[in-house]
Amino acid sequence: MRALLILSALAVTACQPKEESAAAPPPKAPAVAPATDFVRYACEDGEAVQVRYVAQDSATVVFQGRTYELRRVISASGARYAGDGLQWWSKGDDAFRAPLAPGEEIASADPVTCWSGEPPAVEPPAPGTPGGLPDDRTPVSEAPFTPESAQGAANVVQTFYAHLSAGKTAEAARLMRNATPSDVTRYSSYNAQVGAPGRIEGAAGSLFVEVPVVIYGRLRTGQEVHQSGRAVLRRVNDVPGSTPEQRQWRIERIELK
Repeated sequence: MRALLILSALAVTACQPKEESAAAPPPKAPAVAPATDFVRYACEDGEAVQVRYVAQDSATVVFQGRTYELRRVISASGARYAGDGLQWWSKGDDAFRAPLAPGEEIASADPVTCWSGEPPAVEPPAPGTPGGLPDDRTPVSEAPFTPESAQGAANVVQTFYAHLSAGKTAEAARLMRNATPSDVTRYSSYNAQVGAPGRIEGAAGSLFVEVPVVIYGRLRTGQEVHQSGRAVLRRVNDVPGSTPEQRQWRIERIELK
């Protein structure tokens, strides 16, 4: 915000003799525009920062329960504020927070990105990279399949994560046997990639299949989330006495890291 500079005119009465002229009033101090309200920022490390920009020269930053009074310093772009062991660099809706080491005027530590608006969308890792799906680049097939097939199991996983992404945890829970779905209320965005299923394996009257999954999104605090692993599905083999429900693929467990 720009301070409003109010210039006072000096009243001079020309018709009076010089020695009888009224003394000129002292010039008024420049009027300072009131500080803006605090702006809330969500940061990529999950921390929250509140900032109030005062005129053009300073900023009040509230971070981790402490209040920092920072002064504006020279920067090549944006508005950089520093002091009291903290640097705050504002560039549009984005800002960058970094600690100042003793004697530093420009932070040498890696900055943490913060946003006052919507944070950018989170993208999943590319196949074959750490945390991504296997590099076979084989998507879940769109060809017709039977519910009892491995592709039918992968379709259960796709449906499960579609329910979670929409916040339908009750519907998602119906596709699990013994586990409970993730608490998606902590997320501002929650997405999943589902890979091609593995081979069906049999053990003790049950059939098992593994489906690779990648989870990516953002917590409501602003922190990115990336997880990868597998969903293990089980159904009872087609044996006499088994019920239709038992012969359906259900998620036995989900292993993510």
